[in-house]
Amino acid sequence: MSKNKVVLLGTKGGPRMEKGLSWSTSSVIEVDGHPYIVDCGLGVTRQFVEAGYSLSQIDNIFITHHHSDHNLEFGPLIHTLWTSGTSDKVKVYGPKGTQNLLDGFLKSLEIDINVRIEDEKQRDLASIIHVAEISEGLVMEDERVKVSSLKVVHGLLENCFAFKFETEDKKVVFSGDTIYYPPLIEFSRDADLLIHEVMLERGIDVIAKRLSKVKPNLKEHLMISHTTAEDAARVAKDANVKHLAFNHLVPHIPKDFPNSEFVKAAKKVWDGKITAGYDLCEIDF
Repeated sequence: MSKNKVVLLGTKGGPRMEKGLSWSTSSVIEVDGHPYIVDCGLGVTRQFVEAGYSLSQIDNIFITHHHSDHNLEFGPLIHTLWTSGTSDKVKVYGPKGTQNLLDGFLKSLEIDINVRIEDEKQRDLASIIHVAEISEGLVMEDERVKVSSLKVVHGLLENCFAFKFETEDKKVVFSGDTIYYPPLIEFSRDADLLIHEVMLERGIDVIAKRLSKVKPNLKEHLMISHTTAEDAARVAKDANVKHLAFNHLVPHIPKDFPNSEFVKAAKKVWDGKITAGYDLCEIDF
């Protein structure tokens, strides 16, 4: 049997880009050699290939919510796999608005798509992409995995979901973007791996000050939208999780806030196994 693992393709929270920073949030969960993509932040296409996968393997994409650092490269990803001629059918699972995301992208690339269909005789891109807009509960099930969702709380955004992937004997949970949310504890009960977003409390005022001209309400947004390292550890502890991994690090300023500081903060609450994610980090489960 193939090794099961999660690959964190991009681990930075937020859409900001500077030299030396990680890519925005996207991940792969690989079950029996088969990859499932979770979120499509900027860089997902390149990072997926850099992780050793082929675009021809993509047939299931999951989107936790419609903030740009989680969905900005959804369109380019599906367009690139289409122009590569690799996939026959791709199923996309995401909140309300996912169909609109697809339709808007297809409209924006209408000239390119139509020319390629006529000139290169490619299939219609729309014909291979199938969207299912989700609510809480069972999302999908195939021969390898069952996926369910929990609606979490993420600031002013109405629909944001955590995802749980269950194999025959393993359980992996992606928190999505969320504040400390007690229902996530039961949702994550006895998980082998919990991928949880994380915020370092010491960094809130620093990042808010740095971005005050463009985001004057950033601190308020962060406080109603994200989970501190201590609270993420509390979720893991109370849920009896075997391994906690941090993703979507806020703030992502490595020289000022190294990954080790996120772990140190979490260890105040829980002394279990904790990994602070980084781009292309592989975590077996």
